[in-house]
Amino acid sequence: MANAEVFRIIDVGPREEVSPEPAPSQDGAQQRNVSQRRKIQATAKLALWPGPSNAIVTQGEPVPLIHVDGVAAPETVDPRLVLLAEPGCETARSYRLLRHRLFGMGDPRTIAVTSARAGDGKTTCAVNLALTLAEDATSRVLLLEANLRRPIAARLFGIDPYDSILGELARTRNLAPPYPVTAVVGTRMHLAALASEPIVGARLDRSLFLPLLSDLREVYDYIVVDAGPILESGDADVIGECASGVILTARAGKSRRPELRRAIEQLRPTPVLGTVLFEA
Repeated sequence: MANAEVFRIIDVGPREEVSPEPAPSQDGAQQRNVSQRRKIQATAKLALWPGPSNAIVTQGEPVPLIHVDGVAAPETVDPRLVLLAEPGCETARSYRLLRHRLFGMGDPRTIAVTSARAGDGKTTCAVNLALTLAEDATSRVLLLEANLRRPIAARLFGIDPYDSILGELARTRNLAPPYPVTAVVGTRMHLAALASEPIVGARLDRSLFLPLLSDLREVYDYIVVDAGPILESGDADVIGECASGVILTARAGKSRRPELRRAIEQLRPTPVLGTVLFEA
């Protein structure tokens, strides 16, 4: 795995659930036109955060870019949420080391986390990396779930999202602010989780996904995208093209070296920031 640093993270909790891959379908809906949107700085306060937020102008009226819903902390914390369940443990310190190394690599602000195949810890890594970035008192962080075929973030946090950014984008290919997000109580992280059921035949379109990220970057300092497996969908390639770089996860005793090489080659020319190796 040339040009990719290995970050060792100890695995925690059960593996992500793997469900059968639904058959793809074609979507001939028209793409939305985003070229005439104008962005301005708004003076309204962003819920749960001090300081100015952002908005776009629609027919002379400012429209907030995000709509924030608060959610109570769950009674029991999923053990995979290491930064919430055991913030002082060795694994949590490993994620903080990952954050530190990313700072030293140019401090990428839009980070995609993916794997060659399902079940290699990518969601665990994405969630805890976002929580680690959100420990900074000045950082506003969004965890954007983009695994349309195997969503899991809502179950991890024990929520039932009323709406989802990418779910609506995949279904209608027509999305506009305010984008719905959920505030994770006790953190500076917001979550854009998909509904727990997969969206059959859905796919991401670069021409729609890139403007969405551009809007979200007006609000958030960091966006961590939990992408689908590289070798099972083209969505990870789309996400990688729009991100600052990609972190690739692997699992000792399970991930195959030839598949990891194929995954890295498929991601080119997107920078692979490093690999996170989970112990079996």
